[in-house]
Amino acid sequence: MKRSYSPLEVEEWVLRFWDKNKVYEKVKRMTWDERPNAPLFAFLEGPPTANGFMHVGHARGRTLKDVKLRYARMRGYRVWDQAGWDTQGLPVELEAEKKLGMRSKRDIERYGVDRFIEECRRLVDYYIEHWERASKRLGLWLDYGHAYQTRHPRYIEAIWEFIKKAHEKGLLYEGRRVVPRCPRCGTALSSHEVAQGYQEVDDPSVYFKLPLEGLDNTYLVAWTTTPWTIIANEAAAVHPDEWYVFISVGDEIWVVAEKRLEAFAREVGLEKYMVVERVKGATLAGMRYRHPLAEEVPYHQRHEPPYHTVLAANWVTMEDGTGVVHLAPAHGPEDFEECSKRGIEAYTPLREDGYFGPESGAFKGMWFEDAGEKVIEVLRGKGLLVHAGTVRHEYPFCWRCGTRLFYYASRQWFIRITDEIRRKMVDGVRSMRWAPSWAARRMSDWVENARDWCISRERYWGTPLPVWRCTSCGHTVVVGSLEELRRLAVDPSSVPDDLHRPYIDRVELRCPKCGGVMRREPFVVDVWMDSGVAHTAALKQYGWLRLWDQLYPYTWITEAADQTRGWFYTLLVTGVVWHGKAPYRSVLLQGHVLDKEGKKMSKSKGNVVWALEWMEKHGADPMRMLLLSRAPWDSVNFDPDEVERYRGYLNILWNTVKFADTYMELDKWSPGPPEPGRLQAEDRWIIYRLSQALKRVEEAVENDNMHQALQTLVDLVVEQLSHRYIPLVRPRVWEEEATESKEAAYATLYYVLRRTIAAMAPFTPFIAEYLYQAFVKKYEPGAPESVHMLEWPSVDEKLLDEESYLAVEEALEAAEKVLALRSERRLKRRWPLRRAAIAAKPGSSLPVERLREAADVLARFANIKAVEVVDSEPGWAPRAEKIETSSMTVYVDMQLDEETMLEGLAREVIRRAQVLRKELDLPVDHTARRLLVYATGKLREAVERHRELIAREVRVGSIELASSPPRDGKKWRIEGEELVLSLEP
Repeated sequence: MKRSYSPLEVEEWVLRFWDKNKVYEKVKRMTWDERPNAPLFAFLEGPPTANGFMHVGHARGRTLKDVKLRYARMRGYRVWDQAGWDTQGLPVELEAEKKLGMRSKRDIERYGVDRFIEECRRLVDYYIEHWERASKRLGLWLDYGHAYQTRHPRYIEAIWEFIKKAHEKGLLYEGRRVVPRCPRCGTALSSHEVAQGYQEVDDPSVYFKLPLEGLDNTYLVAWTTTPWTIIANEAAAVHPDEWYVFISVGDEIWVVAEKRLEAFAREVGLEKYMVVERVKGATLAGMRYRHPLAEEVPYHQRHEPPYHTVLAANWVTMEDGTGVVHLAPAHGPEDFEECSKRGIEAYTPLREDGYFGPESGAFKGMWFEDAGEKVIEVLRGKGLLVHAGTVRHEYPFCWRCGTRLFYYASRQWFIRITDEIRRKMVDGVRSMRWAPSWAARRMSDWVENARDWCISRERYWGTPLPVWRCTSCGHTVVVGSLEELRRLAVDPSSVPDDLHRPYIDRVELRCPKCGGVMRREPFVVDVWMDSGVAHTAALKQYGWLRLWDQLYPYTWITEAADQTRGWFYTLLVTGVVWHGKAPYRSVLLQGHVLDKEGKKMSKSKGNVVWALEWMEKHGADPMRMLLLSRAPWDSVNFDPDEVERYRGYLNILWNTVKFADTYMELDKWSPGPPEPGRLQAEDRWIIYRLSQALKRVEEAVENDNMHQALQTLVDLVVEQLSHRYIPLVRPRVWEEEATESKEAAYATLYYVLRRTIAAMAPFTPFIAEYLYQAFVKKYEPGAPESVHMLEWPSVDEKLLDEESYLAVEEALEAAEKVLALRSERRLKRRWPLRRAAIAAKPGSSLPVERLREAADVLARFANIKAVEVVDSEPGWAPRAEKIETSSMTVYVDMQLDEETMLEGLAREVIRRAQVLRKELDLPVDHTARRLLVYATGKLREAVERHRELIAREVRVGSIELASSPPRDGKKWRIEGEELVLSLEP
């Protein structure tokens, strides 16, 4: 072993070892091919999008996956660990646009769709190479050689098969609907995409008047947060069963809902008004109003009833606004449905790119948000503006480019979510195990309100929608496979190997109805469908559908919490529509990784930590520990100081193994199992502690509480092994002869370390592998080739002694309290206390033998010269400190006498002499020639009194007291006295 722990050196060595010896491939064969009857752990990879670099947020999720999979392999499962890459859709297109300096779809058309597609392909290749390299550097073992890619022809063919299946079930339909649209990306979005892009913003809060015809100076007062939609207003809605009031305001009459009157008046600052009439909303239905922008937007002047009419609608709420809803059917789903029933067409002069077209009159050429500001100005100038303020609310932005969305009526393709599908999805969610448990309710609520899925996108780099339409009669055909496409194509040779646009658009079919030419609908599919069919398409890509019955539904999936409305949802929809049941059985939600200050990481802020760059500078294992240190679903701050703290814990593990190896090698020790009859109390205690820790880790990982598992292992290594067991066992290891005590200490230490290293392997795979090779394989050459080939460790029940464990545990509890008292009184731990006594409490079940074990442990751990077991309070007890544990009362004499004070000073000298040994890099078993000591006062007396103790502890042939400080000596001051030491090796 190297002298000190260096994450980079260790991990680079381990990566070379894994690569040279094909360790992952061997583990894969061992856990899959050689365990045909073992239980199956089927993992479905949530594919990273190949449009950027891996940051530490991604690394957290991939670390969680690695822990679970490594643990499952050690538990004897056949582990399915196929990797996957999400390679298409808006995320990749936007990255390509950015690289090429493009701002809109028009730029793509001018550049050439085929050239643009090639650029997307190059970017995907580049980023997949990065992600695979970064993932391997992180230690994530997946089957990258068989990774599924959503751009692969056979994968795309599986998506077509799903769409065809939906069509055959009557679920695929085309319709003109109001759907969210991104003007920057130039495409519609689905509801689950929109759900991922909400931001809290300040928007206009505009109250405006709709002049009622036939009633002088009488106005409906409506409210909107999107004033630009007033340009496309076609009707107004009121609730038929709610009361509405006519209020007198100056020389005008305003109409608002009675329930909203007080809040409305308060918000707009209306102080003087009087209610003059009260009617039901149904009374207002059928009234006609004059469009508030009729002069500015001339096309409204052509409208006749039912346009610009008050409609009665039960969905109008009294939660906000005035109870009068302005309807723009082209820009609101409810508006569209209500107006469609009344024969009011959805019409808007707004173009799909977010700019108003020629028929918008005064607003022609304006960006939709800017038009909203002008609308407010026009209404104010015409005396139709009641109030313009702001409201803080959530509004959807594009989940990828960040542009504000708007709702827009357009022709799209949908998959219908029926009540039966919704019920099956809800039942599936409720039958799963979710971590955390509250995520099941969150997912269930979302699924219960699932809407029809808009699957069409007006983009380029994506799975082409497999729908061909006849140019003559309009008949449509849905194609479910390449074989079917070749069979139907006018020219089978025109079917390309690359199924992307523009190549696929050149394939023409012959209409089965009229014989006309059929051309493909110019849409690609929602990118979320790509990853959403991974449960089947990932297998189809490699011809592995024979495994589908074994793998589906998959055992476990995990991604970020926002995937409740993303990948988790689309997997669920496609699984239920295609196969009639949910595609996964358990889910782990992941939280975000924030910067050191708890702020969201972003490239624009410059606070993103790139995973590969960090690992190549600082190593992966300490980073993995930090990322695992909080509940997986909670946020974690990426603080470099915290990473350094975890590196310190690994250094403690390293030094503990180094300590054991140093003395075992020195004594030419050969490993053998601990023998229960030869174990001392602390040996039985640490083995019991190990057993407890392993069981806690098992339970934690199986329930996705990786943070609890990690905390348990850190406690085992740092607190129990390093801070407690090693100090207790060190004197036994230092014994010169090959005693039974030393043999038991070695056997115990090796037994515990071997299992601890194995248990650490899923969490810190690099240091675990290195220590296994340098330590375990050194003493067990015939052990498995890699630590990752071991079974999950367990403890032999014959070695567990609960009674002895409890006695030592209480002794250590008492010792910690003694150490706290020492600290309060500034009595150093190296200074021995004179005496203590232990008495069993009345009713205690601990036998005298166990009390004696406790007394021995207390003496050594708290550095007390003598600890006796007594039946009652000793005579010197009135001057002593009294310490209580559950079964014992401990009396400790905290007074230092001359003898203990001199021994304490001697140990101060020993500690400084050990510093000199370390600086000279002397081997542990090397006996130095001479220690020259210059000391004053009591310090000199201590050296004279305890010369043999110092010589034995420091391993030096002779101790010489000097009359003057040695010229080459090292100086210290201890308790006010001068000490100078010089060591001759």
